[in-house]
Amino acid sequence: MSDIPPEVITDILSRLAVKSLLRFRCVSKSFKTLIDSPKFIQAHLKQQELKPNSDLKLILKAHNKADNLFSLDFTSFVSTQMPKELEHPLKHLYGPTQVLGSCRGLVLISNNMNHNGVWNPSTKVFRKLPFCKMNPPSKPPSGRGPGLAQICGGFGYDKCNDDYKVVTIAQWYHPDAEPSLVSKTVVYSLKLGGWKKVQDCPYWLLKEENGTCAGGALHWIVTKEPTAWWSPLILVGLNLVNGSFQEVSFPEYLGKPFQLNLAALGECLCLLSGHITCTNAKNHVLDHIDIWMMKDYGVKQSWVRMFSVEQFEGRQLFSCLRPIAYSVTGKDVLLQMDNRKFLWYSLEKKSLKHAKISGGLDTFESFVSLGSLIPLYGGGNEKDWKKGIEERDDLMAEEIKLEL
Repeated sequence: MSDIPPEVITDILSRLAVKSLLRFRCVSKSFKTLIDSPKFIQAHLKQQELKPNSDLKLILKAHNKADNLFSLDFTSFVSTQMPKELEHPLKHLYGPTQVLGSCRGLVLISNNMNHNGVWNPSTKVFRKLPFCKMNPPSKPPSGRGPGLAQICGGFGYDKCNDDYKVVTIAQWYHPDAEPSLVSKTVVYSLKLGGWKKVQDCPYWLLKEENGTCAGGALHWIVTKEPTAWWSPLILVGLNLVNGSFQEVSFPEYLGKPFQLNLAALGECLCLLSGHITCTNAKNHVLDHIDIWMMKDYGVKQSWVRMFSVEQFEGRQLFSCLRPIAYSVTGKDVLLQMDNRKFLWYSLEKKSLKHAKISGGLDTFESFVSLGSLIPLYGGGNEKDWKKGIEERDDLMAEEIKLEL
């Protein structure tokens, strides 16, 4: 090994899966020092992004089980794979665990407002977030409103500052007060280790759901007014660098969709546009869903319609489709249908094929988890960085004992 140039060793190791690298740390002190270094961790993450889905897992949040987080290895067409129950730090704590976001190998999980944090499923390291009390910025007149309407947020990556950020948005609706909509937005920085108030959200979030991360921002479908049936829909993004809300243009030829949803595919923002042919007020049936992708973030002209999926003839109708990830070859896209099934869409053949990789779960939500070595501490703080490495070592030692 001494005859091999160090840069060649680094290049070879950076192409390996996280599980292998964690074991190779035991080979020698020099390997351990290399693999634990911030520079190597970034090089490894870059290799993962250059080789889509080479070390990727799907995390499934089951809707009908108490211990409700499972994982699946991501492969192109697997017929017998069963979900594996995940051991995570919030298991059995105050009921089912929620997944609030997934970004570059890190996952934001929560049991309630008091117990939430960022977890790296590959290294098993967990960082609990401090509690952030969400009080309204101003108190409305007594008895003039229903109080807190919704809390949502998201999790994303700030590339400019190499920082992972957690967002929480609380909204209060007081129809008899002025203003009727009151919002408060706070952001937690993993790098700085604290919550910070940013621009109050000037829009009404249509759904109590987590933001979609793409282009360095978290995105939601919103309106100017709480009464959505007459207020135009708007696509808005919260810039994770400066904490400001900005409107994002819809595709020019979007038409008049019945429903709009968001997703991220690779590094790009996707818009899911559902259209109907039946206008019966009692029975809205989707005719097809268009999947749009913004190739160049922030540029309206870069919206392209990737493909459309029509209802299946002679089969159960779907109400929602969401793209999850590209296949290893990049020729197929994994779709989640109605939180019940996975489908593969062939970009070349423009056809669908069932992917039987969700056995044992009736309904679920899926999240992408990329293998990474990120220790959840760091920035310029060497003490915190070492603390994260030490926690990872302790967890790996326990895992090896269990395997033996």
